[in-house]
Amino acid sequence: MHQNLLLHDYCYHGISTDVEDGELQEQSIAKVLSCFENNRIYSQCNEAYRLNPSGNINIPLQATDSFCSGPCLSETRLVLNCINDMLSNFVFYNKATAQQMRNALDAGCSFSRERGQH
Repeated sequence: MHQNLLLHDYCYHGISTDVEDGELQEQSIAKVLSCFENNRIYSQCNEAYRLNPSGNINIPLQATDSFCSGPCLSETRLVLNCINDMLSNFVFYNKATAQQMRNALDAGCSFSRERGQH
């Protein structure tokens, strides 16, 4: 519950003071959190390389190829889709949106000079 409160306080723009709206937002955030723990989504990606609610994906440079060409990239995209389906305006703790996370994944896994840099 404390994690939900933390995300509610720091990760959601436009928090309403209306009790009913607040309860709906809290339920939506709880659904979003379930995306990170869904074993049908994250089933093969190494736990150390998974996106977390804070908006971090910690991929060492030497693991970029494994992340980008293995199941992690597609599973992370599925998590972002899940998040968007549950709460389209969700904002991670680091203030990134799901679209910004997608952009970072695309750049980090591209074959440009940005590969492994995001």
